[in-house]
Amino acid sequence: MLRILIIVLLLLPTTSNADQGLNISCLNMKSVLGRKYDPLKFTLQAVGLQYFDKEKDEFVMIKASKLDIGENHVTARFANYELGFQMVVFEGDTKPTMTMSKYDYKNDKFLEHYKCDAKSGYIE
Repeated sequence: MLRILIIVLLLLPTTSNADQGLNISCLNMKSVLGRKYDPLKFTLQAVGLQYFDKEKDEFVMIKASKLDIGENHVTARFANYELGFQMVVFEGDTKPTMTMSKYDYKNDKFLEHYKCDAKSGYIE
């Protein structure tokens, strides 16, 4: 019985470890006007930013080397726009809020703004 317990304890740490990341869910700020939007979901890991591409019907990983990563922002560039995640402190707040902006860099204008919830978690 003791041998089985030792084997289980030795194997447990190797089978239960997972990479830690940030699960991000972003809702279009126009939803406060009563419009219905589905949240956009992302996972930020050490290896990159993962999202579900509806057109391809698959998960896509943007490698960390392709991301612009700063002190309080992460930006992912696509063919026609950028998604910029940033931490901002709104007037009257004391804690930062994660937001995401969709920016059309070809026409130099912002397209959409999102408020995000981020939770640290283990990614499998």
